[in-house]
Amino acid sequence: MIDDPVFAVAAGVGLGSSVLMVTQRNPVYSAVWLLIAFLSVAVLFLDLHAPFLAAIHVLVYTGAILVLFLFVIMLLNLSEHELGSEYPVSVRLAVAVLCAVLFAALAIPITTDPSVRVRPAAPPEGYGSVEEVGRLLYGSYALPFELVSVLIVVAMFGAMVLAKKKRLA
Repeated sequence: MIDDPVFAVAAGVGLGSSVLMVTQRNPVYSAVWLLIAFLSVAVLFLDLHAPFLAAIHVLVYTGAILVLFLFVIMLLNLSEHELGSEYPVSVRLAVAVLCAVLFAALAIPITTDPSVRVRPAAPPEGYGSVEEVGRLLYGSYALPFELVSVLIVVAMFGAMVLAKKKRLA
């Protein structure tokens, strides 16, 4: 059983807001729920005694990525017709059951294995510090870091291409 109430509340808020983010039809409401999910992850970082990671998470994801998402959403200015109609209840129910089965397939082995601990007793020395994050980010994970940067630039160009009005010949 989880004995840390901060972890339990932050994880519950994160899961709930993630589900609400995916199920919203309006993209602006989805972005608001994404904001709450991002903030709950920052609280989880704080609970793991990693204040630098929490601050960077809020600055980068909540402050930059989410603003970029909102900018693209507002730039596209989708109408009700372009948003499309909702799926029938039977399809939504089938997807919900499939998601629950997949979640259980992942959660059951984790919760039944006694060697898996929800939270370490004490964080290792230097965990979440600026030096350790910098060493990992620009050392071991330099290539994935750069690939994510390229992916974000490509996504911005894609958003601009999609938002560009077609010229009449």
